[in-house]
Amino acid sequence: MSLDQRSIILARISAAVACNALAALRLAITEGTNAGLSKAEIQEIISLAKDIQQQPISHVTHLTDQVLREPKKKAHEHSAHCGCGGHHA
Repeated sequence: MSLDQRSIILARISAAVACNALAALRLAITEGTNAGLSKAEIQEIISLAKDIQQQPISHVTHLTDQVLREPKKKAHEHSAHCGCGGHHA
């Protein structure tokens, strides 16, 4: 999948807002206006990014850890009734 130039600029604006990277935001807004994005479109993407940014970073960290966590399997406890034969080892 390839993104068009407009989508790339909007992503740069959003990322700059999310990271509070003012120099990158200035550059991305300038690039956007030069590419024909309207002020309303730029303000809309900034508003959306700011709304998302309102989530505390601890929530982001928790969600990332939760999604990427490997399912933990309980250690198998051998017994005379487990059927694996490991209790004879």
